[in-house]
Amino acid sequence: MRYWVWAAGALLAPCVAHAQVSVFSDGYGYSRAVMTAELGTLQKMSKAPGAAGKLGGAGYYRVRGELENANRAARACLEAVAASPPETVKGMAFLCEATLAGNALIEGDIAGWARHMQQVRSAYAQTIKPMLKSEAEIADIARPRLERFVDWPRSAWPVAPRGADVDVPIQPSNELASLTATVKGGDGQAQSLTFLLDTGAARSHLSRSAAKALGLAVTEDFVVVDDAPGKVRMAGLVAPADLVLNGVTVREVSFNSEEGREVNLIGLDVLRALGRVRISRQSLTLLAAQTPVDCKRRMATTSSLWGPFFQQRYPIRSGEKNQLMLVDTGFNGAFQMRGAPRSAVPAASIRRKNVITTGGAEDIEYAEASTPVMINDKVLNIPVDVAFQAPDLFASSWRIGYGVTARYDLYMDMQSTYGCLIERPVEPSLLPAPTPRAAAAGQARS
Repeated sequence: MRYWVWAAGALLAPCVAHAQVSVFSDGYGYSRAVMTAELGTLQKMSKAPGAAGKLGGAGYYRVRGELENANRAARACLEAVAASPPETVKGMAFLCEATLAGNALIEGDIAGWARHMQQVRSAYAQTIKPMLKSEAEIADIARPRLERFVDWPRSAWPVAPRGADVDVPIQPSNELASLTATVKGGDGQAQSLTFLLDTGAARSHLSRSAAKALGLAVTEDFVVVDDAPGKVRMAGLVAPADLVLNGVTVREVSFNSEEGREVNLIGLDVLRALGRVRISRQSLTLLAAQTPVDCKRRMATTSSLWGPFFQQRYPIRSGEKNQLMLVDTGFNGAFQMRGAPRSAVPAASIRRKNVITTGGAEDIEYAEASTPVMINDKVLNIPVDVAFQAPDLFASSWRIGYGVTARYDLYMDMQSTYGCLIERPVEPSLLPAPTPRAAAAGQARS
């Protein structure tokens, strides 16, 4: 017998404002495996016969970012469910449809997401809701006004391959990556706006004031952005607008927009449309198709089944453990590991500081450490802030922020799912090297 539990608030998301993310415990272990990128679990599940095997394959490909394969497996799962005795596949149609919905949202297919979510909601009402306490709900499923989005145009069309690199200058703002882009409304209005580059944000965001100035309507109740008990908060969806970055146009971007949140963000949806990018201290470089990058590592996707919660992580190895490190330029630090117990270090070593994120400032307690970490098959001894705040998806929650660009560049290719931390060569000193005689004289004086 399968047990279905809605574990509200079981995990914390480290992206915008550390909003709570609820985890659906589905009895097959599927939802949690997708959320925490457990490739081994999903691969093992994919070898099972029938619908369960197809479902495991859909999750495996989602984590790897191979959405076409994930869609194919999820559709095969639905076909297998339809051909199976109902008692043997209880709840699987719900999970298959939820996977298709999330894939559609990640790809920018808003209408496809809404239509699949209508099927998810129907399956939820028939098979899941009766098992929950009367007052319980899954806000991600119950709250969106799906009928408003079933005919919505595709968001953030992929940009054609470039013949040359394009640099979009970055100006650090409050220790975060800030850049200028032009938003063009449907009626011809255009405005140059400042955006924060936030690789920890699943979807780009436009403030209500900017949308109003551009004459762009906001359709409310699109997705849940915080489902904390009694404090469910939703984002609206801005009418499509073109986004231009140094001459490169991402067509028909539908930004999220939250009431009272006066910040503009470029998130993973736009980065996916832009293709291969490299983020340095000074620029967001939109790479040409022929520009070589020494990166042979796939990123891992951690996500909710239906898609609003979506992250990219670099695989690393710390000590004897493989870890997934969140790529989050919406955070001003360099290397951080959350979830350590305070008892792990002497009290005298604990410090406090303000961490800046696109969701606001956060006062944290931490200790400075230096630890060997294997990144891109190379062992590096890196300085890391060991923070005593709650972890996100993992007991030891690693993340890198914009501060890491003091020494490294971030490479991301959302469409092929490859991504790496690229160490830059140490820049030579502007001062001339001392001659042997001068060096000897200096030693004699000492």
